[in-house]
Amino acid sequence: MKIKTYTKKDFAWTKWSEKDIKNTAKEIIKLKKERYSKIKNIKKEDRTFENTILALEFSDYDLSDKMGQIGVLSQASPSIVIRNAAHTARISLSSQLINIEYDEKIYKAVKDYADKKEKLIGVDKKLLKDMMLGYKRMGFNLNKGKREKLQKNIKELSKLSQTFSKNINDYKDYILVTDEEIDGLSDSYKKGLNRDKKTGKYKVTLEYPDSGPFMEKAKSSIKRKELSEKNSKKGGEKNLKIVKRVLKLRQENAKLLGYDTHADYVTEVRTVKSKKRALTFVNGLMKKIEKGVKKEISELNEIKQKQEGSKKLAIKHYDIAYYSDQLRQNKFSIDSEKIREYFPVDKVKKGTFEIYEKLFSIKFEKLLGFSLWHKDVELYAVKDGGKIISYFALDLYPREGKYGHACAMDVFNGRETPNKGEYTAPFAIMLSNFSKPRRKQPSLLGHSDVETFFHEFGHIMHMVLTKAKYSSQSGANTARDFVEAPSQMLEHWVWDKKMLNILSGHYKTNNVLPKEMIDNMLKAKFHMINYWVVRQLILALFDLKLHSELVENPTRLYSQLVKKHTGIETYKKHLFPAGFGHLMGYSAGYYGYMWAKVFGDDMFTRFKGGGLLNKKIGAEYRKHILEKGSSEEEMKLLERFLGRKPNNKAFLEEIGLQ
Repeated sequence: MKIKTYTKKDFAWTKWSEKDIKNTAKEIIKLKKERYSKIKNIKKEDRTFENTILALEFSDYDLSDKMGQIGVLSQASPSIVIRNAAHTARISLSSQLINIEYDEKIYKAVKDYADKKEKLIGVDKKLLKDMMLGYKRMGFNLNKGKREKLQKNIKELSKLSQTFSKNINDYKDYILVTDEEIDGLSDSYKKGLNRDKKTGKYKVTLEYPDSGPFMEKAKSSIKRKELSEKNSKKGGEKNLKIVKRVLKLRQENAKLLGYDTHADYVTEVRTVKSKKRALTFVNGLMKKIEKGVKKEISELNEIKQKQEGSKKLAIKHYDIAYYSDQLRQNKFSIDSEKIREYFPVDKVKKGTFEIYEKLFSIKFEKLLGFSLWHKDVELYAVKDGGKIISYFALDLYPREGKYGHACAMDVFNGRETPNKGEYTAPFAIMLSNFSKPRRKQPSLLGHSDVETFFHEFGHIMHMVLTKAKYSSQSGANTARDFVEAPSQMLEHWVWDKKMLNILSGHYKTNNVLPKEMIDNMLKAKFHMINYWVVRQLILALFDLKLHSELVENPTRLYSQLVKKHTGIETYKKHLFPAGFGHLMGYSAGYYGYMWAKVFGDDMFTRFKGGGLLNKKIGAEYRKHILEKGSSEEEMKLLERFLGRKPNNKAFLEEIGLQ
């Protein structure tokens, strides 16, 4: 099938003005109404799969592309004017599209066709099944009054969710530190900081390239405490109010739809299948990890007491990263700043490309001369057999107002183009916030940053190597608690000696990471593993409880969970839920990170046994997992790739429990 590729004109949207964004939003609504009107006007007896089910699926294709473009500008445009315009457009679009989707006549059109009970197979059968379930979950089985209430709530939820995310992206704060107070940090780190014009002191912001190394290396506990407390208020009081309102509306909607809780509603369409099973998984793992967590915290207490010369001292919330790093250095002779010198971002990128190209028998080609949303963004074409099959862009460095963590976003979903005999090339972007390159030094990544790069790029591959027929089943459009599995599997590559030789190269000499350093890193793989796991489980439990119980005070609940499972007191005035962005997107689904890791670690057993650059296994993984998206049930795809039912043995071993 011919691939629909892109020209420079197809990226003109990256330079849209406020007016362009407003006009595009209007066009989306106009076209959506026109297409739905045609579908509604078909007589019952004339309804077919093509003129109803496929027409609905196809009606969004180009409109979703435009919405994806607006989404990118809202998260990544360097212009606050454009970000605000895109944000406003998204809220307006969401509200208007909900009105269009909640159309009794459209639901009746789908139901009229479904009632014909025509025999469908494969992806067509799944498309109809998912569509009917979607309408049920939208409340079309309810009376008009309840459905209108549900619709009103969903509109408000959409607006609140987008505002919540924007508030996090826009939130800015910092601490000021002297040369003495920044003791412990490298000269290269200091050179990357801005100075306060009035005092001349260093500004350490809440952006990860500033805050991460500072919390890990700064000897000043006073300044670590100050930075930690400021970071714990990200999003602000206004986001805390949003959280409380969102929880109320979600629970109200769940009740309207006949579910006990929002968590029951969410898990119904996940691979976990029920809230009970999700809680059993999280609580069961928590019990297994408790002893290990106590031991690790005890070790941190000991090293703090030894360094500070007092047996009365105990670890505080702002000490974890610092003393964990101290303990790692003592145990494994690991100097994270030295390691960072071996991972300049261009070398990591080149090595990552080399590994993925070999594994999946593809090539990446950098495209020049394309107009993008920022000068630092790079555009690449993915080639298979010399032909372009998809595209991706890398936006790697922080800037004001940009999405603050690391993620992959699909802009154009891969899909067969209706009635044209061609396949629309997928386009995805990777947003991250690695340290910025400077005049005399490139951006240097810590090993955990390399892992993040590899993980997010795994999402990109899931999006751009899809061959799914329909957009709704394409790429990473899978069950939410499966979507992390492919990327989590690929994290294993950055813990392999041969792969680290490909990924590393000292920024001055290009020498690969020395064997002794690699050996020490591998020995330290399980360092604080119990604490890392318990942190993930606390967040999962926090998320599930918020969406299962009547929680009056989310901040107190978070503090209680941290205290119960780690023994550490949180900052009393923290606003953690206000900055926990996953509450909006995952909503009772954060357990999925650990749940998907079970699948990812299990899939890795095939590569572990057959070789990390084994093209045959890579081709099977590409065929059975990456190309399929959700065109088949995720558990069936797993079984086909593994040749057996999945299990948790590799997962328990990977987190040090077996």
